[in-house]
Amino acid sequence: MGWPYRFLPPSLLLPTFAWPHRILGQVPLATKIPPTPKPNHPLVRRFWGFMHCCLIKFSYRYYCPWLRIPFDNQIVPLLFGLVLKWSDGTRLEEVLATKVARAAGLPVPIILTYGDHPDTPHALMSILMTRLPGQELGQVYMKLTKDDQNTALSEMQTIMKAMREWPKPWDRELICSTSGTDLRSVRFPGLPKHSAGPCGSEQEFSDRLLNSASGRRMSQEVFEEKLAKAKSMPSLSHRIVFSHGDLKHYNILFYKGHISGFIDWESAGWYPEYWDFTTALKFCQKDHWWHTFV
Repeated sequence: MGWPYRFLPPSLLLPTFAWPHRILGQVPLATKIPPTPKPNHPLVRRFWGFMHCCLIKFSYRYYCPWLRIPFDNQIVPLLFGLVLKWSDGTRLEEVLATKVARAAGLPVPIILTYGDHPDTPHALMSILMTRLPGQELGQVYMKLTKDDQNTALSEMQTIMKAMREWPKPWDRELICSTSGTDLRSVRFPGLPKHSAGPCGSEQEFSDRLLNSASGRRMSQEVFEEKLAKAKSMPSLSHRIVFSHGDLKHYNILFYKGHISGFIDWESAGWYPEYWDFTTALKFCQKDHWWHTFV
């Protein structure tokens, strides 16, 4: 028997299919941050939340068993080059930040729809988006040629430089999300829902972090030493710059000699300029390639 849906290429239905991706340089990067879009009406978001639940059931009951692939309940595989993200902490700020990054020319997914799930407090929003090609940079970096490694470094430098030079859309030294709301990061473990802000100054931001500091995973001596270093941070001068918020090698995709994706914008917003780099180097050994890369 031949392929039953002759008007569709078989690859379009496979979880490996991805639409043409954005290559850095083909679209000029914005010199200022694009406007944050207005969210959809809550009733529209509730409707799409219901539809997304249907898609999840379809993937679990039919799509994944049909292709004999594992079902992922956080990044749900779908046909037509789509994925549905519904993970712990997914929220409206991630949608808006991703749309801003896309409008700025960065290699991020296209968000098609997003839905509310008010009855699921640990994951209030689901996002239907396009699948990007490539593998996580952390999985392939050591296998790349020297030229490809240099390209990955150069393209990430271009992305980070452009983001950090965007003028703030407000006059104050506000530390917040793209929409002016609170920030969410796993680096806020002692704060409610891993969130902090918005903060009107770096001092206020530092105070909130220090007030939640804990030495549960280290000796008291080491904790006191690290706490003393942290308390010296506000005395230094830092610009407030636009940051990804979770700069890790598993959030960077590489495909055919180029960065093909910079993903997971749930922590994005305006932070002191050290934030992306201290986040990237957290738990990273100095002899690891990522340490040198950052």
